Amino acid sequence: MNKLNNITLTEYDFRQLNLMKETLGAYVENKIPLNVLIDRLRDLLDCLQDVNNEWKEQFYEHWLSLEQVYAVALDRNEPQSQYESYINDSVKGMDSLLGL
Repeated sequence: MNKLNNITLTEYDFRQLNLMKETLGAYVENKIPLNVLIDRLRDLLDCLQDVNNEWKEQFYEHWLSLEQVYAVALDRNEPQSQYESYINDSVKGMDSLLGL
């Protein structure tokens, strides 16, 4: 896993990454629903300018997992709680990558 500890960040990217971390925290604290988490993280990921591509790809993989779980739950008309372990794994993975 490629954490950000050894990567020099611009002030702009640092702010975006902090917003990602705050957004994950808001989801964990049940302040925002899964679809809002997915949308915000994708927008913030797209805004990053100078973060290396390997890190972005790893973060994107976790994000994509959330997107797929959400889509499947909607399609099958099932509660998201049925997929909680997948969701938690992705959230933990993104949180670990952010490691700010």
